[in-house]
Amino acid sequence: MYTATYAKNGDLKHSDECTMAFTRKDPNCPRCVELLAGSAPRKRFGGRKTAAEIDAQRCVEIKAHFASARHLSGGCGPVCTFGEW
Repeated sequence: MYTATYAKNGDLKHSDECTMAFTRKDPNCPRCVELLAGSAPRKRFGGRKTAAEIDAQRCVEIKAHFASARHLSGGCGPVCTFGEW
């Protein structure tokens, strides 16, 4: 068994000796053992959002703009094109 290492938030990390590659887990690595036991993988690459999450965020931004004082007072200009990109 390899040495267990932990992240700052307390999550178990892959050990330095881990030989996992191309989703083939190393049965000696503590994190790989967690994954083999059914633990959920953590979000990668800054936590990419799904298309549904992006659409939901865009809807929130558009509703907030149309309810804002700037939009209601005409500060957007004669034709508001917010969210049409």
